[in-house]
Amino acid sequence: MVLFDRYGGAAGALCNALSGDDFVMRLRERLSVYFGRSTLAVCSTDAALHTALRICGVKSGDYVLVPTYTYYPYIRSALNIGAVPVFIDSDPINRCMSVSALETALVWCRVQEKMPRAAVIDNAFGAVADYDALLPLLTSYGVPAIEIACDALGGDYKGAPCGGNCELGVVGLNKRIPGSGAALVCGEDISRAEELTRLRYSDGENYDYGMSNYIAALNLELFDSLEATVSRARKNYAALADSFENVLPPSPGDAAAYAPVKIDSNFDNGFSVKRIAPAHALPMFSGAHFFEHEQNFCAAAKLAEYSLVGMDISFFGRLRLMRRIKREG
Repeated sequence: MVLFDRYGGAAGALCNALSGDDFVMRLRERLSVYFGRSTLAVCSTDAALHTALRICGVKSGDYVLVPTYTYYPYIRSALNIGAVPVFIDSDPINRCMSVSALETALVWCRVQEKMPRAAVIDNAFGAVADYDALLPLLTSYGVPAIEIACDALGGDYKGAPCGGNCELGVVGLNKRIPGSGAALVCGEDISRAEELTRLRYSDGENYDYGMSNYIAALNLELFDSLEATVSRARKNYAALADSFENVLPPSPGDAAAYAPVKIDSNFDNGFSVKRIAPAHALPMFSGAHFFEHEQNFCAAAKLAEYSLVGMDISFFGRLRLMRRIKREG
């Protein structure tokens, strides 16, 4: 067997994982320094989000505030507990959770005399939310916040890494680290998460969510590639946004995973392209509560008119992408 290692170090990491060293703990220590808080390594983003929701005390019948402009399976994590999703519209500028829609939803919950158990804020497809506005609002109503940073891994909010801005962070590693997988739960105190994921003994609720030693070894070895990946994506995004009027500009701190471009939905030959429908409009969520950014204006519906084009491409890939956009425009 011949193994080709494009990124360097991956083959060695797999061999090292056979040595018996605890790469899971080494990964946790490394990323705790990066995020400035404790981390717990788990097997998937779904497992991380489920763990975070359970830490917040979410149970069947509870309201959970969720964004509508997001990767819809994230909402399933709340549904799997039996929680009731309350959908929040997007901000038309930063494409993440709308402050005005969130405030309206919180007032509505108070009138219902049923406050949400948690709020899930997604740094949608690499964009970064306005935490200075969102978090004080949630704190004033006593609602804990969970930050999702998957495509946004490597981005930041005013210097704080995405995944480290809320009480709890859910960080998917596989989106920005090549050949990697699994996820993290981040927080100041994650002792409850250790019990839920069987890292620490618990005779109560617990799940087999641990990250394998092999995956931890790969994550640890390839984490150094994150900075180069984000730098390349930001350059691609900047070049695209400077050249065409139909590209939405990145939000501050954006990890540049995807650029929203108003192009035909069939524009996907050779490029990573997503078309995102607002989650509240999907049949599986029909009848769910939804709060718009402004009365009679759904920002997420406008964002759905754009294709999300992946920016993790080479310099020559960027040139080919720009030629195609120019030709079709």
